[in-house]
Amino acid sequence: MGYVYAAVAGHGIVESIPDTRQLLGALSLPSDDCLVLDPALVTPGVAQSIAACIAQFPRPVVAFSSVTTAALESSVILAQRTPARFVFRGTANERSLLERAVLLTPDVEFCAELLSRLDANLNLLPGAIRERMVAMFRTGDGPDSPDALSAAVSLPRRTMDRYIADAGFVSARRMVEATHLTSAYRAITRSRIPFTTIASLLGYKSHRTMDAQCSALLDTTTGRLRTRPLRVAEVADVLAMRLTERKTRQRSSVPRNPPEDAKPSLTLIQGRPRPRHVRLKASGEPTTKP
Repeated sequence: MGYVYAAVAGHGIVESIPDTRQLLGALSLPSDDCLVLDPALVTPGVAQSIAACIAQFPRPVVAFSSVTTAALESSVILAQRTPARFVFRGTANERSLLERAVLLTPDVEFCAELLSRLDANLNLLPGAIRERMVAMFRTGDGPDSPDALSAAVSLPRRTMDRYIADAGFVSARRMVEATHLTSAYRAITRSRIPFTTIASLLGYKSHRTMDAQCSALLDTTTGRLRTRPLRVAEVADVLAMRLTERKTRQRSSVPRNPPEDAKPSLTLIQGRPRPRHVRLKASGEPTTKP
């Protein structure tokens, strides 16, 4: 609880529910509150019940626990049946990971709307890439660069890029940037967390960099989104279009290979009253014609 309170740091309200029956009762109601739990304190049976509640009433889930035998079985159930985001205790950056997981929880409705619009394209991807991308959108967690994504799906970067292009997506980089935006959308539109803090949690150097990405993907700034939030369906439409639009190459009107009978010509003025037109033969010898 101390870690969670420190991570929230006044940006939200933390409510402790130590009783399992109260917890299942709270999860049986529609809500978008983030659930933070320790799998080591949850039996496999309770984990099954939690997964059933999350399936009926989706919400963000953060599993914060040590890697122990007691936590393993419940962790597997939560990983398989819920969009849980796992943060393991004992790592060097556990505080920052927990802070990002709790503060940047994806908007469940927004993710569902977006994935429904991308479903046809996602189904064209190989299973490893498709499952990874869907998990990144749902949990807000995953590789933070195209190279890291290719390593996560065990494919060479060029092969992965080809699969993504064949499925109709713009690029792997834009897909990764979109997952960053979806994980921060709720914090941008429905909280008072400073934009500099959100940008830092996402790994951007500054708020200006995050704003540029938001403008490229949604045609608006983070400030405008917070003051005048758009409808979820509208945001999903714009983002889906930005992820799948392909720019057509403009063809030049000049032919790449000119006809053989088209020879370069020069106009030389050598102090004469009328210019002398010089044409070059195919052999390169000049032919002069007054």
